Amino acid sequence: MKTRILVWSALALAILAVGGLWTLSLLPKGKPETPLAVAAVGSPDELRRELRPGVNVNGKDPHGFVALDWAARTGQTEAIAELVKAGADPDFQDSGPNGWTPLLHAVHKNQLASVRALIAAGADPNARGENGLTPLMLAASQGEPEIVEELLAAGADPRLHGPLRWTALEQAVANGHPEVVDALLRKDPGLSLGHGPRAWGIRTLSRLTGHSEVLEIIDRREGR
Repeated sequence: MKTRILVWSALALAILAVGGLWTLSLLPKGKPETPLAVAAVGSPDELRRELRPGVNVNGKDPHGFVALDWAARTGQTEAIAELVKAGADPDFQDSGPNGWTPLLHAVHKNQLASVRALIAAGADPNARGENGLTPLMLAASQGEPEIVEELLAAGADPRLHGPLRWTALEQAVANGHPEVVDALLRKDPGLSLGHGPRAWGIRTLSRLTGHSEVLEIIDRREGR
């Protein structure tokens, strides 16, 4: 009976761990369709031609995305700079299934250069998607330590709570990303899983899924 309870508890937490990220599967798999979005993933000269006076740089395509979203998703750093210079909002929230900012799109596609370009252009590292997910939480859950460090250096708050109250640290532990856990704790040594049923469940999930190494990092820092 005790083993069954442990298994079901861990399973429930596994579901919760990805609960805030479930809409990822609903993202469009198509390509940019508006002339500006197509130019944003093309050549710089093509983009400059499209950035004529009167063009709506924050105009959405059928996916609900803007040109800056596509540039962020594909690592087009020069296009990011040109679009923002022309008036594109670096924190514009799309009307797609997740309501993401360009920075969230860049993180989702593991585009470190895009993350840097967007931050340099003034993007808010703590701007949330429609379901409350921050870029740091997404990077932590996906196991992107370089992006995590970039976001932390830019002022991303590791203590924020996202969907289902999950923090970036909890996402990193639950998904088994030791390098991310280490980066988060180096930035804020006071971060902790805490105590009680929630912390116990996260620890149990990590052990049952073969990710005990993330717990060892936390335990060393807590002097256990």
